[in-house]
Amino acid sequence: MGTDDTGSEDGTAQGLTFSGADLSHLDLCYINFKVANLSRCNLARANLCCASLERADLSGSVLDGRCANLPGVKMLRSNAEGASLKGCNSEDPSGLQAHLEGASLKGVAMEGSQMTGMNLRVATLRNAKLKNCNLRGATLAGTDLENCDLSGCDLQEASLRGSDVKGAIFEEMLTPLHMSQSIR
Repeated sequence: MGTDDTGSEDGTAQGLTFSGADLSHLDLCYINFKVANLSRCNLARANLCCASLERADLSGSVLDGRCANLPGVKMLRSNAEGASLKGCNSEDPSGLQAHLEGASLKGVAMEGSQMTGMNLRVATLRNAKLKNCNLRGATLAGTDLENCDLSGCDLQEASLRGSDVKGAIFEEMLTPLHMSQSIR
């Protein structure tokens, strides 16, 4: 395989430090950023399709833009605290879903993002701004949604079982919530 945009010959950037780097508009598909330091990076409009960001530090990073592609991205136990993911697209026609199970997304801005079927199980989304997001069929079971703004979201068929929704804002919902979706 030839050299990719990260300078690696095998598509791996595992454990490397990119803190503060401008990686915007790059095609970073399938790159292994496992345990990498991507804090305060500009990843706006980067294509991260199927990239591994497991346990990566994305705190304070910018992943904004309708073209910021996240289908199939793996962010298990990653730290994206204070990151901006406004208008991100995690939808994939093939059904490959983004996986953010256990991720720390405290205070993240994700307004208007497409997150259909995304796995956010036991993630921390405290104080997050998820206004007008498509979370249809998303797994939010056990997720910390305290003080989260979910105004205008589509939560149809989303699993909220065991989620902490204390202080969460559910105004102008596209579909009504059912008691079976949330038990707290």
